[in-house]
Amino acid sequence: MSDDRKDGGLPVGGGILSRPDGATIAYRRLGGKKPTVVFLHGYHSDMTGGKALALEALCRDTGHAFLRFDGFGHGESSGDVLYGTLSRWAEDAVAVIDQLTEGPVVLVGSSLGGWIALLAALERRDRVAGLVGIAAAPDFTEDLMWQEFSFEQRRELMETGEVSLPNDDEPENPWRIHRSLIEDGRNNLLLRDTVNLNCPVRLIHGQQDEDVPWRTALQLADCLASADVEVILVKDAGHRLSRDQDIDRLRRVVAGLLHAIPSA
Repeated sequence: MSDDRKDGGLPVGGGILSRPDGATIAYRRLGGKKPTVVFLHGYHSDMTGGKALALEALCRDTGHAFLRFDGFGHGESSGDVLYGTLSRWAEDAVAVIDQLTEGPVVLVGSSLGGWIALLAALERRDRVAGLVGIAAAPDFTEDLMWQEFSFEQRRELMETGEVSLPNDDEPENPWRIHRSLIEDGRNNLLLRDTVNLNCPVRLIHGQQDEDVPWRTALQLADCLASADVEVILVKDAGHRLSRDQDIDRLRRVVAGLLHAIPSA
């Protein structure tokens, strides 16, 4: 199912990608030259956020192909986010790359999307020409959830299968965390060993980030096998990195990476 049309001379399409288990992934894509920029949103976010739309506009301006999609349990895609796992999201991201893009891709992942982008890149090293992390959050289920849980929260999670956490954006709708998210996360930890990616990587992180410590970016940079890694620390920025100046910086970083990669 799609609604292909023309926009600025470039083919634009939106549609649904079906998965073998009957789940569906909603996506929007813009045609153009390669590499294709693929945006991966954060936890409890979706493909309609400001960063995704800003990158789509950048690709329209530069003539590059672009793809954004909603992960399982998010936005217009099927499923309940409570039952989402890193393995599920990473497998879906690989399917999106395989079935909805051609040639080299540049993955841009925000927060959880940064972890998923890394996992997908490891599965498709031959396709990924570059990667950008925006407050990337690898290993957050272990280091920022489980390790911070109280004894009572851990017991509740293990005995009942889920635990609720405060949601600063919507206090009336706390985040429900399922045990499978934590347990599956342990099968996808990256910061305990070398991350065998050799493509250019750019990591943008705010030093006022209260959700994912900025030192995570430095730790990830140390773990990456690639020699072409740059960390951009923004002293006055928080986790979202969605202010006008943050969006401008993101556009510059992605544009610079695209400029350094031969187009097709």
